[in-house]
Amino acid sequence: MEFLGVIPGSVTAFGAINDTSNNVTFVLDADLMEHEIVNCHPLTNDATTSIAGADLIRFMEATGHTPLVLKVTA
Repeated sequence: MEFLGVIPGSVTAFGAINDTSNNVTFVLDADLMEHEIVNCHPLTNDATTSIAGADLIRFMEATGHTPLVLKVTA
C-alpha cells in the first residue's frame, strides 16, 4: 500500500503509476511476456483488464520504471 497504492493481494503492474519515487523494481515473467495480450488487475483484485505486452512495457516506462523481464517460471 505504501509504494503501489493498492491493498495487499491486489498487487498489479499498473501500481507503477503510484510509485512516483521509483521505490519498486518490477519483474515481469519472460514466458508471460511472450504472449501478445496479458491480463492484469486494474489496481484492485476484483476486476481484470487486458493489455498488449508491448503496451504494458510502454506504460511502465512512461511511469519512470524499466521493468526487468526475467524467466521466473519453471
